[in-house]
Amino acid sequence: MKLGPYLRDKREKEGITLKEMQEKSGIRKEIIKTLEKGDFTQLPKPRYAPLLIDKYCKVLRLDSEALIERFSEDFTYERESSNKKRTQTDNEDFQYLKKVFISFFVMILVLFVVWMVLLQIGSEADVFERKPIYETADVEVDEEASEPEEEADAAGEGEEESSEPEPEEEAPQTVIDFAGLNDNVLTYNVTTSEALTLSLDGTNSWVSITDDIGNTYAYEELESGEFEIDSEAGEVYVTLGNAQEFDVSVNGELLENNQTDGSITVYYQFNIETE
Repeated sequence: MKLGPYLRDKREKEGITLKEMQEKSGIRKEIIKTLEKGDFTQLPKPRYAPLLIDKYCKVLRLDSEALIERFSEDFTYERESSNKKRTQTDNEDFQYLKKVFISFFVMILVLFVVWMVLLQIGSEADVFERKPIYETADVEVDEEASEPEEEADAAGEGEEESSEPEPEEEAPQTVIDFAGLNDNVLTYNVTTSEALTLSLDGTNSWVSITDDIGNTYAYEELESGEFEIDSEAGEVYVTLGNAQEFDVSVNGELLENNQTDGSITVYYQFNIETE
C-alpha cells in the first residue's frame, strides 16, 4: 500500500470528511484528493509533498516523519528528477558553449578572408590612394548678416515649442468592491488599469495563491510577501490557513478582514477586470 491510500484509510476510520480535513489542515480539497491517490508527481509542486503530509498527519495525530521514512519509496521521484535535470542542464550548457565557440571561430575566419580580399583588390586598383577628403575654396561669408537670421529662427522654434502644451498622463487606478461572503469565500471585484500586485503580511501560516490560467504564485508557509499577478489572469484564488493574523492588500489598498465570522481558514476570490 502506498502512503496516500494509507492516509485516506486513516481519515475515513476517524470519520473525518474531506471538507473537515480542508478546514482543519488548511489544504485545499483538490490537493487532499491528489495526496490520497499516492501519486505526488501530480501535485502543483511535488517537492512540497512532505510539508503537506505533515499538516495532514497533525489532524489525525500521526507521526509524519515515521510515515515518510516508512513509505520512502513514494518519494524516489524527487532524486530521479533532480539527477535528470542536473544531467540535462550540463548537456545544454556544453552544447551552448560549443555553438558559441564555433560561431566565434567562423566569424573571425570570414572577417580575415574579407580583409585579405580587400587588401588584394586595393593594391591592384589603387583604391587606398591618399586623397584629400574635400577641397577648400575661397568663399566669403557675411557673418554679421547670417547671425540675425539664425537668432530669429531659434526664437521662432522656441515659441512654437512653448505654445504646444504637453498632454497630461492619467494616473493608473485600481477600484476594489466587496461582492460578498459565501461558504468562507470572500469575493472581491477588482477593476484596474495597472499591473495587479497582491501583498500579504502577518504571522507564519500556510498560504496558497493560484489563478484561473494555471499559475501558482505561493504554495508554502510564509509570513509576508508581494506577488505580481499575470496580466492575463481573470480570477485569483487565495487560501490563508490563519486568516485572523494576516493583512491582505491589493495594489497597496488594505482589505477589511472583519467579514470572516471568526473563521481560521479563509478563502479569497478576486475577479479581475483590466481596463
